[in-house]
Amino acid sequence: MRSTLSIVLVWLLVAGGIYWGFNAFLAYQYNPNTRTSLSSGQGQQLILKRSRDGHFRLNGRINGQPVVLLIDTGATMMTLGAPLAERLQLKEGQPFMSQTANGVVQGYQSKLEQFSFGPFEFNQVTVGVVPQLGDEILLGMNVIKRFEVTLKDDQMILKMNH
Repeated sequence: MRSTLSIVLVWLLVAGGIYWGFNAFLAYQYNPNTRTSLSSGQGQQLILKRSRDGHFRLNGRINGQPVVLLIDTGATMMTLGAPLAERLQLKEGQPFMSQTANGVVQGYQSKLEQFSFGPFEFNQVTVGVVPQLGDEILLGMNVIKRFEVTLKDDQMILKMNH
């Protein structure tokens, strides 16, 4: 009886380890930039790795809350979904209509008091809030234009413009 219990316990630990390891592997495939690489040779730069699906994602913070950013050069402005905006307690501003890949949607503008990723910090950033976008935030051109962007192999290098 005691040896059977020990065997079951060992197999449960092995299964838990496999589950944890595979989960960590999938999370890394989705966002390999949970630990971003910084370089400060000629000004501060952020070096991002391309995720398995071909996108560039990284972690950021909005008003102190952790968020996942998806770099989207096709987005005019930084955009997030209404449920996430509600969780972040963003104030509803001027309404707008937006052309998206899924058609025209109505949304509203808001402002981020504080926004950061890597070593970069911003204040009073305008964002668009649309009904359905999930938990990822599209990092649009209103922020990206502040950087010199270089693509090399499977890396994106962001260097702040001066």
